[in-house]
Amino acid sequence: PPPPLPLPQRSAPGGAADTGEAAMGRMYGKGKGMASSALPYRRKPPAWVKMKPDDVVDHICKLAKKGLTPSQIGVTLRDSFGIPQVGTVTGSKILRILKTNGLAPTLPEDLYYLIKKAVSMRKHLDKNRKDKDSKFRLILVESRVNRLARYYKRVKSLPATWKYVSATASALVA
Repeated sequence: PPPPLPLPQRSAPGGAADTGEAAMGRMYGKGKGMASSALPYRRKPPAWVKMKPDDVVDHICKLAKKGLTPSQIGVTLRDSFGIPQVGTVTGSKILRILKTNGLAPTLPEDLYYLIKKAVSMRKHLDKNRKDKDSKFRLILVESRVNRLARYYKRVKSLPATWKYVSATASALVA
């Protein structure tokens, strides 16, 4: 007997089966996008970058002493000095350069900004007690803070005894 014919595949509503991959949603947002920046395949700096790696490291340290965060340093280097990727020029990323020079921030940057957001939401809730949506969003932000803190404790970026306490959080981001 001849082999059985394959059954036709039914597509899911929204056409996720057509692409071959189901669209994964955001954890704390409505979007299902998969947009992201694409880095060049070559890991060497472009020919038009004339800055030496030592000069880039000096600029990074200078900007860190001014109080800029690693991402702000990257934006400044890109916009003012024409350095597309610090990693390709120096061989190591901004945060690693800051760590080797003893200038790394005590709190990781993403955690710092999440805590800052939670503090401003709490401040808003003190004035507007009936804002139920903000209360719900605050719970989501604080759960993200705790999840991120758990990750940073696991990779030893935060001490094992570090704990997020909403009462003392404003002192962390002051």
